[in-house]
Amino acid sequence: MGIITFILKAILKERFYKLQLHTKTLSIASKRPDLPIYTRLLAAFVTIYILSPIDFIPSFVPVIGVMDDILLIPLALVLAIKIIPGTIMKECRCEAEQILGAKKQPNHTSAK
Repeated sequence: MGIITFILKAILKERFYKLQLHTKTLSIASKRPDLPIYTRLLAAFVTIYILSPIDFIPSFVPVIGVMDDILLIPLALVLAIKIIPGTIMKECRCEAEQILGAKKQPNHTSAK
C-alpha cells in the first residue's frame, strides 16, 4: 500500500507542476504586446478560469458540472497553446520555468 501511495503522490505532484507551468506560461503570454489581442485575451481568460474558484457550470450539477472541469480546462489549454506561435511559447515557457524554479528554491540569505 505504501508504494502505491508514493507513486500516486509523485504522479499528482508532476501533473500539478505541469498545470502550474502551463498556467504561468499563458499568464506571461497574455502580457506580450507582440501577440494579437484575441490571442492575449484567450490566454488571459484561460489563466483566470484555471485559477478562479468559480465554475461556469457548478460542480454540484450531476455529470455536466464535473465534465466542465474535466473537458473544458484541458481543451481551453490546448487551444490557447496551439494559437500562440511556437517561438513565443518557448520564450514564455522558459520564463515560467525560471519563475517557478526560483519559487521552489529556499532563500538562504542570512545576515552574518
